[in-house]
Amino acid sequence: MSNSELFQVENLRFAYEPGQPVLEIPALSVGKNSVTVFAGGNGSGKTTLLKLLNGLLLPGEGRISYKGRNLRKETVLVHQNPYLFSGTVFQNVAYGLKIRKIDPAVIKSRVSRFLSVVGLEGFEARKVGNLSGGERQRVALARALAIEPEVILLDEPTANVDTPSTSLIEDFIFAMKEEGKTIILSTHNMTFAYRICDRLVQIETGLIRAKGENIFKGTVESRDDRFTLFKTGPVTFKCPAQKGSFSTAVLPLDDVILSSEPIHTSAQNSCRGKVTAVTGENGLFRVTLDAGLIIETYVTGFSIEQLGVAKDKEFYITFKAAAIKLY
Repeated sequence: MSNSELFQVENLRFAYEPGQPVLEIPALSVGKNSVTVFAGGNGSGKTTLLKLLNGLLLPGEGRISYKGRNLRKETVLVHQNPYLFSGTVFQNVAYGLKIRKIDPAVIKSRVSRFLSVVGLEGFEARKVGNLSGGERQRVALARALAIEPEVILLDEPTANVDTPSTSLIEDFIFAMKEEGKTIILSTHNMTFAYRICDRLVQIETGLIRAKGENIFKGTVESRDDRFTLFKTGPVTFKCPAQKGSFSTAVLPLDDVILSSEPIHTSAQNSCRGKVTAVTGENGLFRVTLDAGLIIETYVTGFSIEQLGVAKDKEFYITFKAAAIKLY
């Protein structure tokens, strides 16, 4: 395990009932100080994987290591429908600190601090029974943060909350990453997933599915009535004109065209990159290129031969503005 990795999953197999595995993961690693999102539909195995990472469940086969060992005391899991004790918000957020016999003055300070982090400043005396679904979720987040774990595991944090609460949870995740925390979460909300992830892991019926899209982080550079210009690394993409605040551009691998020479089409985006890897995948080849940022595409075996695609060769990379979705 490298110094940049926290979790390493090897040959994992888990079943609630004998002979009916719900997760089969040959290999998966999670880096520190990052936001990793497990995306997939209901029943895909996302929640089960979070529980395995937290130690609430044990692998039937294989191994999950944390910092190269089996202990995971530095992680906390916030469930999709978190349980809150009756009483006040303060009592709930302070609970984990009290059982650890933390000094009362420190408890008061931490409760105030982390309620502020989740957008509930001044809620200490509120009764839990009077909170909305989004507020309850954020109280559970503050309670988890108060014990200052290194890793925060979130199960569907936006499932039962409104749009303003979703925005506050996004802000909370970015703030925790800035503080050096590692966040791992599950969601079926793809807009939310794209906006916050450093890495997106697609899970389908217990298996990790190969990512079929490029995900780029960046900022909107400018916009007019024709295009939104999105800058990611040294490259600026032309995207469809649209209003809003965007931090992520998503480009399907199927929409990226390789050519030996510049091509003149209606496509508005073109750059040049060097091939760094070619791997077979489901009857196609995934080609990875370095164009100042990493761009991947799917290519047929016939095109590999026709273009002579090989490591270290350079190609033009072309795609339409309409192929890019901003989040």
